[in-house]
Amino acid sequence: MGILPMTCWISTHGQDAHATRGVRCARISFPACIFTALLALSLLSTACLQAGWRENLTPDVAGPFPAIRPFEAEFRIGWSEVEAARATVNIGCQGNDVRLSGFGGTTGLARMLWQLDASLDATTAMPNFQTVYSMQQESYSKRTLVTEIVSKPDGIWRLRENYPQGENPARWKKIKISPLRDLFSGMLYIRSRRLDPGETVSTIIYPGDSPYLVEMKCLGTEKIPIAGSPRDAIKLDLRIRRINLKKENALEPHGKFQNGTVWLSNDPDRIPLRAEVNIFIGYVFAELESINFKTR
Repeated sequence: MGILPMTCWISTHGQDAHATRGVRCARISFPACIFTALLALSLLSTACLQAGWRENLTPDVAGPFPAIRPFEAEFRIGWSEVEAARATVNIGCQGNDVRLSGFGGTTGLARMLWQLDASLDATTAMPNFQTVYSMQQESYSKRTLVTEIVSKPDGIWRLRENYPQGENPARWKKIKISPLRDLFSGMLYIRSRRLDPGETVSTIIYPGDSPYLVEMKCLGTEKIPIAGSPRDAIKLDLRIRRINLKKENALEPHGKFQNGTVWLSNDPDRIPLRAEVNIFIGYVFAELESINFKTR
């Protein structure tokens, strides 16, 4: 949620069950039969959950929490508490639109090992935080990736271009699933919900490569240290699964992401304070360092 830090990186990637053949039931022991039956029931249950996950999506309207105040904030980003990058986020309002402009990149020793500069410009429309436009640019040492997301009358479209360009030019592609939001719109939509203890918000977010089912469960409130001071925070458990559009929208584990935690300030602003994402080794984090609120 930062919101640029959360692209962190949400890049921030199931298994098919095959029936065994040629098995003679007379040769299976009673415990094995029980185990086989339980396994079959488990696979059937999983298949039913896979097929019906859309039924558990949160209604596609914003919640009652007030809109965000314009601000400029600085975040530090790193791995297992070692700072590796910084980001600046600006959020402003114009009419019914909320706009984000964010930029950042690796710093220090991390930059010597892995050069990355990134920016995100996005616009979402109130009151339900529907995607208007988003452009994300990632510049590495030898290539640049630009992702554009735009809302059209028939749905959400995206364009991903690599520079230098290859032989095949990039083309606009319609994302054939709904309801769908880009990362910025999705984060504001989740923020708008009541977020009572035990409540789970389930929605589809498209950060730029694939659509993901994002589930955030409110675990309650607690105090956490931010920039040297204790802050009251809402603690959210974060779960992400990839939606495979080529396999009838089947849910698949994320290739690198395991789970995560997000803390929002427990006050009228609900500013992102910290996010942690557990990956295959350790965790990455983004944490608020400073913030200045602005007039609209």
